Amino acid sequence: MTPRSPLWPAQLDHFRIDTDDPRPLGAFYEGALGMVAAPLDDGTVLMQGPGRRLVIGNGERGAQPFLAFKVQTDHQRDALRRHVIDRGLKPLPSPSRVFANGAFAVCDPDGRLVVFGRPRAELESAEPRIASSAARLPARLQHVVVASSNLPPMLRFYEEDLGFVVSDYVLEDGERTVGFFRSDPEHHSFAVFRCPETRPDHHAYETTCWNDIRDWADHLATLDIKLWWGPGRHGPGNNLFFMVKDPQDYWSRSLPSSRSCPMK
Repeated sequence: MTPRSPLWPAQLDHFRIDTDDPRPLGAFYEGALGMVAAPLDDGTVLMQGPGRRLVIGNGERGAQPFLAFKVQTDHQRDALRRHVIDRGLKPLPSPSRVFANGAFAVCDPDGRLVVFGRPRAELESAEPRIASSAARLPARLQHVVVASSNLPPMLRFYEEDLGFVVSDYVLEDGERTVGFFRSDPEHHSFAVFRCPETRPDHHAYETTCWNDIRDWADHLATLDIKLWWGPGRHGPGNNLFFMVKDPQDYWSRSLPSSRSCPMK
């Protein structure tokens, strides 16, 4: 019997997206999402707002080198490292300058690094300044979704090797085409769907209720950022949502919390 993974609970803390033109991408997340830019010592830029952060790096446009999940304690992190070794995986050095020493990464079947660790104390305790009205709107980073041409190994990796819990599978003629995975009580912190190409798809921010969806839409309208999809309601998760695109066509979603704003 495979020992239970010590992954639970872990929260999506940040991720990295690469671009060949960082300036307009940073400006988008600053203006649209109320994030503040902080250069890191590896040449990347941390974009951070209340409850939300991501890292922008120089590289191939649209690439997503890593996802980073925050564990609760150093003991949990070390137990998770031992677990992945027991599963035959090789822990790698953490590529994230947001996490403190001791963080580690593993490589998923699509070549993306999944990082586990704890944020540096100075980042965890420092609240970004309120740079705009957008920074005062609630939007906690909740999940990342990717597309994969290598779906069965991806599903096995996240469920069996790392220990993510399956929230939903979408089936087509009895075959799994989408997997939704959670690492805490949220419906999903990561999802992957079958696609002819392997690529990032979108990331999502959780608000508190429908009125926040309205306020975010109004804010984006002042910047002439059009809603690409929605408002609508998802099937898996039953969430209200809308979606916008950033300057390199990476999608961002806003959706209300299913805990604080139940959907009937």
